[in-house]
Amino acid sequence: MIKEFGKLFRLRFDEKNRRMIEHYTEEKQRLNARGLLNSSETIKAMHKVLETELKESVGVVVTTAIDVINKKDLLLNENALQDMCTEALLQRKNEIEALHLSDVRHIEQGLLNKAMLQPYISLGDFYRLQQEEMLINLSAAYEKRLRERGGNLAGVLKNRFLNIPMVAWAVIVITVIIAIASFTNAIGGLRSLFGLNGQ
Repeated sequence: MIKEFGKLFRLRFDEKNRRMIEHYTEEKQRLNARGLLNSSETIKAMHKVLETELKESVGVVVTTAIDVINKKDLLLNENALQDMCTEALLQRKNEIEALHLSDVRHIEQGLLNKAMLQPYISLGDFYRLQQEEMLINLSAAYEKRLRERGGNLAGVLKNRFLNIPMVAWAVIVITVIIAIASFTNAIGGLRSLFGLNGQ
């Protein structure tokens, strides 16, 4: 499951990394046209791209996790799913922060007031907010998946096993045996009752 998730995750984020670098290039070109390429404005604009990327990544992490468990029809409890997605989002944060730093480091080094730029170098509190949003979205997606497959984890298990032909036939046979036994007991009870009335 984790391996499958990692492969799909990597595939989706490699493409997003390319687009993120394109967005950085567009921002630099836009600010260069205004004579602001080597300024704090460029770093702030690029930080907005970084925040947008993390926000979009939240959706991708949740969608990827649900896609994998649906495709493999896996039974995974919500806590395990949350742990897996939290780890994936942290990896994504580290990856895009590294891309961001490699793109803005030379601009930052040329500026005098580096302290003012600190909030624009990493994701900081914005990451924690996005992590909370991801857990809320993940919980909603997980509940929706359970509803579609039987209402709760027990229902999902029941539906899964009843979809196996041998198990379904075994359940039918046991149900028929119980029904016949109940019917036989009822008949025996009636005979006893009439036997008592006849005395």
